[in-house]
Amino acid sequence: MEIGILDIKGSLPLFEDFGNLPTKIIDEKNYKEIKDLNALIIPGGSLIESKSLNNELKNEIINFDGYIIGICSGFQILSKKIDIGRKSSVPIIREGLGLLDVEFYPLVCTDRVKFELKKSIFGEGEGGGFHCHTYGDIKIVDKDTKILTVSKVKKLNYKLGNEKGIISGAFKGKVFGTMVHNFLDNEFVRDNFLKHLGITEDEKEEIFEKNKIIKDELKKRALKYRLNPESIEKDNAKKDKNKKRGIILLATSSNSGKTFLTTAISAKLEGRVFVAKIGGDVRDIVPALYLLREKMTKYNSIKIGERGWVDVKEFLNYIKNSDYDYVIVEGVMGAFTAALKNISSYQIAKKLGFPVYIVSPCNISGIEGAFVDAMAYYSLLKDIGIEVEGIILNKVYSWESFNKLKNLAEKYNIKLYGVGKVADESRGLIPEVEIDYENFCKNAFNVDLKIEIPEIKINNSNINDKEDNFLERLDNWIKRII
Repeated sequence: MEIGILDIKGSLPLFEDFGNLPTKIIDEKNYKEIKDLNALIIPGGSLIESKSLNNELKNEIINFDGYIIGICSGFQILSKKIDIGRKSSVPIIREGLGLLDVEFYPLVCTDRVKFELKKSIFGEGEGGGFHCHTYGDIKIVDKDTKILTVSKVKKLNYKLGNEKGIISGAFKGKVFGTMVHNFLDNEFVRDNFLKHLGITEDEKEEIFEKNKIIKDELKKRALKYRLNPESIEKDNAKKDKNKKRGIILLATSSNSGKTFLTTAISAKLEGRVFVAKIGGDVRDIVPALYLLREKMTKYNSIKIGERGWVDVKEFLNYIKNSDYDYVIVEGVMGAFTAALKNISSYQIAKKLGFPVYIVSPCNISGIEGAFVDAMAYYSLLKDIGIEVEGIILNKVYSWESFNKLKNLAEKYNIKLYGVGKVADESRGLIPEVEIDYENFCKNAFNVDLKIEIPEIKINNSNINDKEDNFLERLDNWIKRII
């Protein structure tokens, strides 16, 4: 029994466990071996945006007579067409393989969900998982293609509402697709599939053993813009597992480049890195997970108000007991956005207690304005009692001007770092619209940014659940500076 997992440019073969079923890696070199498989799993990623499948690979998949299971982007690949034109005045159509009579249109969902599984080879019932997509409005356009899963969601296109059911999966013949990550990690789903294949308990254990081996191999496949995992393992052996280092990236505004910098910083660290997002839009940390080859867990999203997956205490408890060396937390929007409603990044940062870097983009108010903005945030955050480690000016367009500001900052012992503009800021480099993980990570790796990641002390027993009075904080700060 051989179950393949597709590991090509833009794919996420370790984003979830896939029921611990994959026993063989299929990539650009051995794609002709698809015909020898019993089943092929096509994982999520940026397969559509990256245009990852060449014609030869497409033909092998189309002509494969075994079972095909596509997850998220892997599902989209199996469809007739995908409109990736979110925030575009006209549709931007990408053609799929046409194995499922389905069309995709823009619809954002990043919820943890319960799903209803319709009768199929996977059984029938209810399960759980998560959505992480920008194009999830599914239209089934032919009666021969049946509904596989219906997800119960509360947040669509960033708006919270009453729970509603949306079509999230479809199947036709031996071809299956779903937008639900962790679909195969539901034990009853996986076991029903194995039962359908006639797998015995002994054969099942053999599959699991093979899966452990290929997971190790996938992890060791160092991407060309990532440190060699073997050197990381050697480095880990020397480290005190009780000592962890971490930072939070807070910004002066949205679209400041937090996601890009999270990925760039993660690429430079030797050791195991855990990335997390404040709030529910976990799409922002997927590039870093792609680069790190880490899976998405519920702990990768920190609750802020009604958005997100785990609260601060649960997150800190997980980190404390983990074997990660570094923790990089990405804030949401600006540091003080929604502070009057007690749902801002700074308020979560205060509870976490990690050192903070302030990210300020130079493309909005110029390099000078970006520095002034950052200094205002620096001052107020320190007044609040947050440890500010330094400032990162992003999209620097004049290094002469930056060096003048750096000299000024050093006069007051303020750490100031600069990151230049990315040469090609196309749609493929914008996580919220459309992203090509391969090119995004390549650009991030090439960034010359070496910042200090201080040691963190995790104490989740001293978290104050009392709401922080931002207006009072602001009042005291204004009195001091006027």
